[in-house]
Amino acid sequence: MIMASTTLITKFAHLQIPLEDVLNATNNFHHDNIIGRGGLGHVYKGHLQRSRELIKISALRLDRKHGGGVVEFWTEVSMLSDLKHPNIVSMVGFCDEKDEKIIVTMYEAKNGSLKEHLNSPNLTWTQRLKICVGVARALSYLHFDQRRGYGVIHLNINSSTILLDENWEPKLSGFKVSIKESLNRMDQVILSEPTGTIGYMDPEIEKTKGVTHKSDIYAFGVVLFEILCGRRAYIKTGGNKYLAALAKYHYENQTLPDIIHPYLKNQMSKNQISLSSLRKCSKTAYSCLKEDRAHRPHMLSVVDELQKAFEKALNFKPRPENFLNNLEHLKIQLDDIKLATNNFSDTYKDSDSDDYDARYTVELNHFDNGKPSFVEEKGKTTQPKIHNTVLIKRFLPRDDEDEEELFFRELEVLITVKHPNIVTLIGFCVEGFEMMLIVEKFANGFLMDYLGNVCTLTWETRLKICIDVAHALSYIHSGMEDKKMIIRGSRICEYW
Repeated sequence: MIMASTTLITKFAHLQIPLEDVLNATNNFHHDNIIGRGGLGHVYKGHLQRSRELIKISALRLDRKHGGGVVEFWTEVSMLSDLKHPNIVSMVGFCDEKDEKIIVTMYEAKNGSLKEHLNSPNLTWTQRLKICVGVARALSYLHFDQRRGYGVIHLNINSSTILLDENWEPKLSGFKVSIKESLNRMDQVILSEPTGTIGYMDPEIEKTKGVTHKSDIYAFGVVLFEILCGRRAYIKTGGNKYLAALAKYHYENQTLPDIIHPYLKNQMSKNQISLSSLRKCSKTAYSCLKEDRAHRPHMLSVVDELQKAFEKALNFKPRPENFLNNLEHLKIQLDDIKLATNNFSDTYKDSDSDDYDARYTVELNHFDNGKPSFVEEKGKTTQPKIHNTVLIKRFLPRDDEDEEELFFRELEVLITVKHPNIVTLIGFCVEGFEMMLIVEKFANGFLMDYLGNVCTLTWETRLKICIDVAHALSYIHSGMEDKKMIIRGSRICEYW
């Protein structure tokens, strides 16, 4: 933080605004013009004449009743005077006259602060991601902007200091405790008392007795989970007061969908928002909350990951809301699959799994159409169980393509094809962040495993395989009832 001095005041002389102008702009600080309260005092809206132009402003008036606040005032002036970024509030000037200290910025919070909208169903997933990306870009600019020559550690990242303009574009504010540091020292600990807002504070501060730019990244991770879950970082009453601990627990136990915003969860269940973007955002948020600062990402990486999530959300094509309802007879519950795979144990994972889809060979017990889950009814013997050795294909997050689109594309093909030489779909699972297809498992596995074995794969057998595959290709090219599926059908061989 920065102390006032004659040199400092002279440096910012060009930004000084006469008290009379601020009084006129705010109608003498009329209570009708109060738009909020910051950590330093009330914030007023108004119209200020500046360079022959009438501009709409916000005026933060330092509350001197309890003393203090002067250091924070000059810190904020010093920070904002140098910062120019579309996702940071724009400074107009300040007033230091007759015991009044006022910071004047452009009025950009038409939609208030993020805190006011966390639980709103009107704030769509795409808008939420847009806010995430904007704040990430602001922090990246603060931490490492070569043109400025120094970095800024904000130390006050929370949903109250993130303002939202009329287009839901975020504007970062609240620089009262920020610190300037040379770019080559941003990873080094700066000795500091515990600084920040409860629920957002870097736990490493207590251990190291100081902060780094990774302290901002921790706080931003909490904000990301606030946006995902639609709740505050800290709730005074009741259980689960701290969102960070709650979110980490659910993420590590693969139950995060249990605590995300009910509106988002409802949209997920209807396939109306991108699961892959939710996955990517939650993974990024979790990485920001790593206990060890060295394991937290840099902001450039965070911006990149959130931008990818945003693009996935923008490019997502929702299916008809009743699409999966028509396939109720093919749904297999996630609990059944977890039980069959021992929670996706490597013991059941096939050797041909890769970074984009994991395949498991298991004995899957489930009930026929209209019957309860195997997990729910495993103690009963009256229900007709179906026992299948099956291949489960679990779609994993990927950057090059949207795993969601690949999943639905394959599902749409497999529910349409009916041919003895094409693999049969047994069921599918779309639950939480998981997307899986379950097909029959053939005893002899894949053709590629036998190509070099002339004893097992005789010439006659090879010819029969060629003829059968030709029949399958002829069917998907010209024999299917739904001609729209012809081109898509060609992908079955690639994935199965």
